[in-house]
Amino acid sequence: KDRRNISAYAELHADISDNFSLQAAGRFEDYSDFGSDWNGKLAARFEPADGFALRGAIATGFRAPSLQQQFFAASATNNVNGVLLETVTLPVNTPVAIALGAIPLQPETSLSYSAGLVVTAIPQLSLTVDLYQVEIDDRIVVTENLQASRDAAGNPSGTNPAFRVAQILNAAGFNTINAARFFVIGVDTRTRGVDVVATYRMDVGSEGKLGLTAGFNYNKTDVQRVLAAAGPLANVPGIVLFGRQETLRLTDGQPRSKINLGVDYDRGAFGMTLRTNRYGKVLGAGSDLFLDVPLGAKWVTDLELRGTFMDKFTIAVGANNLFDVYP
Repeated sequence: KDRRNISAYAELHADISDNFSLQAAGRFEDYSDFGSDWNGKLAARFEPADGFALRGAIATGFRAPSLQQQFFAASATNNVNGVLLETVTLPVNTPVAIALGAIPLQPETSLSYSAGLVVTAIPQLSLTVDLYQVEIDDRIVVTENLQASRDAAGNPSGTNPAFRVAQILNAAGFNTINAARFFVIGVDTRTRGVDVVATYRMDVGSEGKLGLTAGFNYNKTDVQRVLAAAGPLANVPGIVLFGRQETLRLTDGQPRSKINLGVDYDRGAFGMTLRTNRYGKVLGAGSDLFLDVPLGAKWVTDLELRGTFMDKFTIAVGANNLFDVYP
């Protein structure tokens, strides 16, 4: 599968006065399979006193479905609540996916805001604090595993919705498939967060230079709206295309907090970089509370030692995840 897209971007920056500036930007996108779209951004920066500045921005966004979201297909044996199930991920344009409720994917759109503070009044120290919010509409997500219910002879059995899913799969020749899923325009989400970064640089002795960096990020994603089931399954009682497991994977499956600490030291031809990142806790979501797997926060540390020779060559040795830390 393939697509072609063309984009054009223009930006205008104007210093209205010595302490106030404005920025405007526009972007045009044209996709061979999804048409055209315009997006823009407005930003401003105001410095009421030397070394203290306020900044803010508002922007719209557009994201076409990826080729993988449209055409990816896979088959696997999954352990679902202790039961081995043959499951498939279906491209949204296949007849069986359409029968299960798949509809053509449409682009995601977004609206974002940010406001921040920049402090450079203290010599050698830089501090930025930014608050942000990102709203994404028609977000593309993968559905829950839509499970089929059959009797010993392989005929659809039980009650809806598993009975209806079994009927659809059997009619498509998927008689041995226990569950199916596909990508769908599933939810509207809102992410709010704060980002803090501080850097400090100083001389150490006559030749040494030391750089210290600290960063903190916290963000929280909430599902604002879950779109109803589409296609034939819209009339099937009890069907849930996007339920608890996939919702928690979206809202709790990534760390809400992250801390970055770094030390960078150079003296003559030799240097060292030490970084450590703390990733906050996450949740491996099960189909119910008792199958959830909470994973605690972890520190991951990187180290690099380097030397420069003949003013042209640098040799470095180091390790990512120096202490072999895993969730």
